[in-house]
Amino acid sequence: MFVPLTNFRILYEEIDYINEGRNADMFRRDFRNVKWVRVPAVLWDYTSRKVLTLEYVPGVKINNLRRIDASGYNRSQIASRAIEAYLIQILNTGFFHADPHPGNLAIDKDGSLIYYDFGMMGEIKSFTRERLLDLFYSVYEKDANKVMRSLIELEVLKPTGDMSSVKRSVQFFLDNLLSQRPDQQQTFAAIGEDLFAIAADQPFRFPSSFTFVMRAFSTLEGIGHTLDPEFSFVKVAAPYAQDLLDIRQNQRIGVEFVNEIRRQADDARSFTISMPYRIQKIEEFVKQLESGDMKLRVRVLESERAARKATILQMATIYTALGGTLFNVGVTFSSQGNQAIANGSFLGAGVFLVLLTRSLRRVKMLEKFEKML
Repeated sequence: MFVPLTNFRILYEEIDYINEGRNADMFRRDFRNVKWVRVPAVLWDYTSRKVLTLEYVPGVKINNLRRIDASGYNRSQIASRAIEAYLIQILNTGFFHADPHPGNLAIDKDGSLIYYDFGMMGEIKSFTRERLLDLFYSVYEKDANKVMRSLIELEVLKPTGDMSSVKRSVQFFLDNLLSQRPDQQQTFAAIGEDLFAIAADQPFRFPSSFTFVMRAFSTLEGIGHTLDPEFSFVKVAAPYAQDLLDIRQNQRIGVEFVNEIRRQADDARSFTISMPYRIQKIEEFVKQLESGDMKLRVRVLESERAARKATILQMATIYTALGGTLFNVGVTFSSQGNQAIANGSFLGAGVFLVLLTRSLRRVKMLEKFEKML
């Protein structure tokens, strides 16, 4: 799943160890009731702007499979906990570790997850977090309408006159994300690629900070697959989503009905008040068209998609030619006994083969998307 953010802040104050210490304290408080997450305590008497002193908490590096197996830890449980801990940070506390690579994660003696290095942290404001929770539930329920409403509230999606094509794009994404078998599910990197490919002609506006969250989830997903080849993000997130949904539903019993009536009344009042203004705007728009002061530009989306597909196929042809040339060069030098040049040529051919595969995959994704329109 993708996670768009608007009120997002990355704190690059890693040189200021006072700030990093405060981050560690806040992160530790956030997980004080989660028994399987451990955060080293800050020793403030020995900490300054240039020196950070933490509690000594040794552990096994999270991707050190040999030591993990030797210690008898449950790989699948570790992978699941890494994802669940991050979901807690994104959706519950709003304060999260922005650099969760294997060097900053370890396993304690009792199997708990240890976090290190709190210089690079992210914050999500409460309003955005609420909208993200709505989006999370909507994706879990595979409800394209609710997903679109959440994206509009997050200002990731700009509402236009006809949203039917946007809805089909969202539904296509939901079907591909949640309806595949575990062995067919895409990685976060692939999901990001597909999302931008199918949404190129849609009114989506992804914030630049979106890349930080996607990078973090992609890193954790890679760790998950390293620990457990059968790892599935959807499988881990589904029960967590259900628990959050149950909690929210219990909190909203009674209040939700009153709020819905109030919201509908506000909508009706706003619509009535704005009606004369809307009519005036329509009249002005028609007059501008008639006088030639305004022109309508029609985008032919079919032509744009065809042009984009042609560009991808053209690049695929170039990759094929270059890859084939390098492969032939490698074979020639290999037969002459110059193995160093041959290996370099084979490596280059392999790179172009990967690029070719990605290009063909993008074409296939575009064709599949076009069939839905």
